[in-house]
Amino acid sequence: MGIRWKSVATVVGAAVVALVFFFVALRGRVWAWLPCVLAVGVAVRELRWLQRDRRRGREAGFDQPRR
Repeated sequence: MGIRWKSVATVVGAAVVALVFFFVALRGRVWAWLPCVLAVGVAVRELRWLQRDRRRGREAGFDQPRR
């Protein structure tokens, strides 16, 4: 099982967008909080999916026989 590069790129891209809008919000643009929060949400969701996918590859499910 390899690394899912599209998901890694999504996390990195969302983090960059979140940082940009965070600094814009700090400069006084109240509207910038919404895209910042959305980008953080996307990054966290994708990170959790990557962790679940990695764990799923290591463990055998209840319906799968042991090797």
